[in-house]
Amino acid sequence: MPTIAVATDFSPRADRAVDRAKLLQKQMGGKLLVIHATNLAADDPPDMDDLNRKMRLSSGLQPVAGEVKFLYPSGTPTKAIAISCDKQGVDMLCLGPARYNTLGDYFLGTAVDYILRSTTKPVLVVKLRAHTEYREIVAGTDFSPGSAHAILTAARMFPEVKVHVVNAWQVPFRAFNKDAYAADEVERDHNKKLAEFMAGLAEREGRLADATSEVIQGDACDALRQAIAVNPDALVVVGSHGTSGFKQATIGSVTSELLRYLDADTLVINSADAEH
Repeated sequence: MPTIAVATDFSPRADRAVDRAKLLQKQMGGKLLVIHATNLAADDPPDMDDLNRKMRLSSGLQPVAGEVKFLYPSGTPTKAIAISCDKQGVDMLCLGPARYNTLGDYFLGTAVDYILRSTTKPVLVVKLRAHTEYREIVAGTDFSPGSAHAILTAARMFPEVKVHVVNAWQVPFRAFNKDAYAADEVERDHNKKLAEFMAGLAEREGRLADATSEVIQGDACDALRQAIAVNPDALVVVGSHGTSGFKQATIGSVTSELLRYLDADTLVINSADAEH
């Protein structure tokens, strides 16, 4: 059974991640860890009664042996959360976006960015209110091993959830290449590659033979927006690195852009190793 963790700073902005984590525990079973980093030195003991009171009030949960556990790691919150997830063998970590700008767009703060860089665990960035369980996965692919790994991982994590795979395509040097046949040729090529990609996924995970797929003209963010317009409650799945990403101490540039501007819950699967 999976172990799901959610990080909270006791503020209202963490509510969506906590509520989603509760639904995930119901949907997937397993254990729920609620983590609050104290930002205290290791030799500075926290007031456990006060922490437990705040945790109960903010999360609406009670510790239950084998089901719900509260954790209060000391140290810098970002590092403490990442270390706790590794020590506890967490299968998924839920986080809320750090803040919004005046236009209502989501920004990932340094805490979310750091954790995405510092853990190999799947990280779910929760942006929407958790009204229902996830019933559909919308996964982006660039045909890379990393995106295949992300889709396979998510399909196995949610074995009852249908999967829809999206690939974005654009005409190269579009300003200079306006002939209709060029667009048709690029689209045909992407359709062919997508069919081969989906067949490869089905060979590795039988249930993905029933997955749907489509190519959509535009960039990755445009394509995923169009795909989730049909089901706004869908879970978006992306790999942390793709053919347009890189493997320094950061996530891929496309994934970073999606997390900042896509108005959907997004599960980031670490795919750096799949690039080899």
